Amino acid sequence: MNRSQDGLANEYAGLIDGQSPGTLFVTDARGNILISNEFTALTIGIPLEELLKYNVQDLVNAGYYSDSVTMKAIAAKKKVSMVIRTVQGFNVMSTATPILNQDGEVQLVVTSSNSYPGEAVRGETPPSPNAKPRRGAVRLDPDTTSGIIAESLAMKQIIQVCNQIASYDSKVLILGESGTGKEIIAKYIHRKSSRWNGPFIPVNCAAIPVDSFEYELFGREPQTVENTDGKKGLVELAAGGVLFLDEIAEMPLDMQAKLLHVLESSELRRIGGTEPIPVHCRVICATNRDLWSMVQQGQFREDLYYRINVIPIHIPPLRSRKPDLVGLTSNFIAHFNSAYGKRYMLGADEFQRILDQPWHGNARELRNYIERLVITGRVQSDERSGEEGLNDAFALDHFISRNRERANSLKDFAAIAEGRYIKQMLAECGGNAAEVAKRLGVDRSVVYRKLKKMEEVLGD
Repeated sequence: MNRSQDGLANEYAGLIDGQSPGTLFVTDARGNILISNEFTALTIGIPLEELLKYNVQDLVNAGYYSDSVTMKAIAAKKKVSMVIRTVQGFNVMSTATPILNQDGEVQLVVTSSNSYPGEAVRGETPPSPNAKPRRGAVRLDPDTTSGIIAESLAMKQIIQVCNQIASYDSKVLILGESGTGKEIIAKYIHRKSSRWNGPFIPVNCAAIPVDSFEYELFGREPQTVENTDGKKGLVELAAGGVLFLDEIAEMPLDMQAKLLHVLESSELRRIGGTEPIPVHCRVICATNRDLWSMVQQGQFREDLYYRINVIPIHIPPLRSRKPDLVGLTSNFIAHFNSAYGKRYMLGADEFQRILDQPWHGNARELRNYIERLVITGRVQSDERSGEEGLNDAFALDHFISRNRERANSLKDFAAIAEGRYIKQMLAECGGNAAEVAKRLGVDRSVVYRKLKKMEEVLGD
């Protein structure tokens, strides 16, 4: 690609920033793909990294597309529109617009669609790709290779902010619903900062028992010179790197005061210690709750709120970021296909269902959904058949028979069942006990108590 082509390609890369998913190609005059997006890759069932190595005519020859509007526009040297059918059952109205140079020759072609899946095509089977890539291409979005899917304008703006602040040690407060990827953003800031070679210490404040907070964060001084029972706290372990305090709203008020002192003085004292220990780490906090509302209700310290809220970053929910929903879906399918040795390919009907879901659990819920899809080829429905209900009954009978000997009473069996259910909920909530308690309508201490009771019954 020459310099003028490179500039034009970057200009048209902005088309990817739309909030509605659509297919997109930017190709050179021979049909070699220079730029594309996750939705385009998803409609034909191959990873975007592979798609960027292809020529559009190769994709037609391999059976991925019924025809190429791009190649028709190159031949005609004018805009061409037509319906293109993909092997996955997507029908898209595609428009290819050639960009001509001063001599009237095609320089680039921008191909995009204004709509997404129409009626699924029946009787199609996935092809075995037989086209050889004609050229290599480098993916223009390096953020995805860093673990972030940034297809939407909102996420691209967040990445820009992260790039701007990464080199400073200013404190960051990441806000967003559970499962939106707050820790991923924190890790991205860490990787982009001068502290990239230092540790990244994540602390889930919702998972630490109240009476263990000070010990976990600040550590304990050895009782005697000979005694080696001392321990460095997580704050010390983050020296030279980043301390990520997730679910900061769950930190008890007395610990908030102690954390505030550490942030203001840049030093701490271990439990039982007398000498201050210097603290050299960047602090990034995150929460899915309204901290200011908690401040007004006396549940969170106002001075700590202002101390940690230097640079706020708000991650919108996944349901408002359709392009990211597409990118994550494609990414998760590729991951689980590789992990489980599967070849699952998402069809148009299933993709439409994914677009229509509210995804209150955001990326975490989507990941679980896609894993289930890849493994089973289908997702459980609320309207299950009698046979599925019968299978559930057998599963319940199996659970009962497996635990009868370990449960000496109905109370013990209930403890096992409740504990198993809570463990499953914890897995779905990423280990966030506060979120589990909220969903179950109980206090967080009840979650810990139920788990402990199950362990006592099982003898774990």
